Amino acid sequence: MTTAREATIDLLRQHGLNTWFGNPGSSELTLLEEFPSDFRYLLGLQEMVPVGMADGFSQVTGGPALVLVHTAPGLGNAVGALYNAYLNKTPLIVIAGNQRRVMQNQKCLLTNEDAVLVPRPFVKWSAEPAIASEVPAVLARAIHIAMSPPTGPVFVSVPMDDLPYELNDTQVAEVEVIRNREVIHAGGFRKDLAKKIAARLSAAKSPAFVVHGDLEHAGAWEPFVKLAERSKAAVWTAPLPGLSGFPENHPLYQGLLPPGAGWISEELKGHDLVVALGGPVFRYYPYIPGPYLPEGTSLIHITSDPDEAARAPVGDAYVADVRAAVEAVLGEISEASRTAPRARPDVPRPERAEAPMQAADLWTAVGHAAPAEALFVTEAGSNEIPISSFVRPGASLSHMSAVGGGLGFGLPAAVGAQLGAPDRPVLALMGDGSMHYAITSLWTAARYKVPLTIVVSSNEEYGVLKQFADIERTTGVPGLDLPGLNIVATAASYGIDAHEATDTDQVAEMLRAGVDDRERPTLINVRTNKAKKVAPRLN
Repeated sequence: MTTAREATIDLLRQHGLNTWFGNPGSSELTLLEEFPSDFRYLLGLQEMVPVGMADGFSQVTGGPALVLVHTAPGLGNAVGALYNAYLNKTPLIVIAGNQRRVMQNQKCLLTNEDAVLVPRPFVKWSAEPAIASEVPAVLARAIHIAMSPPTGPVFVSVPMDDLPYELNDTQVAEVEVIRNREVIHAGGFRKDLAKKIAARLSAAKSPAFVVHGDLEHAGAWEPFVKLAERSKAAVWTAPLPGLSGFPENHPLYQGLLPPGAGWISEELKGHDLVVALGGPVFRYYPYIPGPYLPEGTSLIHITSDPDEAARAPVGDAYVADVRAAVEAVLGEISEASRTAPRARPDVPRPERAEAPMQAADLWTAVGHAAPAEALFVTEAGSNEIPISSFVRPGASLSHMSAVGGGLGFGLPAAVGAQLGAPDRPVLALMGDGSMHYAITSLWTAARYKVPLTIVVSSNEEYGVLKQFADIERTTGVPGLDLPGLNIVATAASYGIDAHEATDTDQVAEMLRAGVDDRERPTLINVRTNKAKKVAPRLN
């Protein structure tokens, strides 16, 4: 007889979900027993870590990823990372066990009475099968929903006594149909709308694009680069983008927009048309007074997410497949005669600086020493703006951060990204505060010999919070300093090849050695100066 578990494994295999990220609990053992030899299981020591790993893995592979977490408290541990995955629009299939149905009425240990409600704010869909025979069908539905635009995580709770249930012949036949069917999304964009947008771009005196990570998720990188070049328009990355959306070393690229309305309108002065692609308009924090756009500037918004279109405070929105829209507009626009905007100054050659050093010196050294094909995962608080200024990758899927800004994303996402892109060097650029939210990711990296290189800016503070305190004019706030962290010793205790760099020459030398070592992860800790205050803007 075929059990619900066997049918579930076949379903997941059919959808290519044979890499699992997880932290097992007793209520998941019935799914994990006799684990298939053609599957692999990657262990994280707390549920935030496997969710973050799966997030990075999914983003670089372009497909869904499966996460298995423990019920109730384990699911609670995972919610912070789910928040990031939801805003990253990452198609994660999150499964948790639940107590046996025959024990739930007594509220026995590990009973999750409202299992589908716990993750609901941060998933597209959550469910628990009504009966055991429906487990494969519910999971199939979850996979299709996760991969439907706008993509995102889904959650399925499975009572542990559902999986040994034996399916009858009729149920087996139904599951086979469900397992083999496809849901295909055919993108398209109306020609008249493409002509309208192209006409507005052509008529603009000084257009600008603001791109978001969804542009890369949609596979629109190459056609958009052509569109920007043909339009001779300035290109910015939106605040909190996830993926940067455009070559950061391109002469049209102007950098990362700061996340405040007043700041953004100031940056966009002189542009009479802004076209925002593949994300919200815009994500703001903190509150910076000012108009959403400069006077006389209009905005066109193209997104796959109808909620993003509905909640935007300004602009004309088009809900569409982003790649189809970009390609359609590209087909309707001619080479612009306007003068291209001035390029950003080149990153200066690094000069030797000793620790504690300025953040600019550290990231200049990293930017020059990193190989051209490197994939950067950044979570460095007050260092994010300096990183975007001095580290300039030029390929698609080369700069990843958390759209949600929830700390704990960077280290596990970098591990997952390296697993998903084994032939590329992945560099995690971290702050000493943010890296400790998911510090056990270091064990996973060492355990599975993930050849990740980690560079840590250690300024012994939550620098970005001090910047926010300056903006909000709050004084005497406790808990913003982080003395006594021994990052090298901590990393070494997890099995990482860990080093302290005392100057920028050592940073470059150690980074190159770390990238060349494809057998184990490397960490480079660098003492940096305290973050600068920000008045009136972040940089």
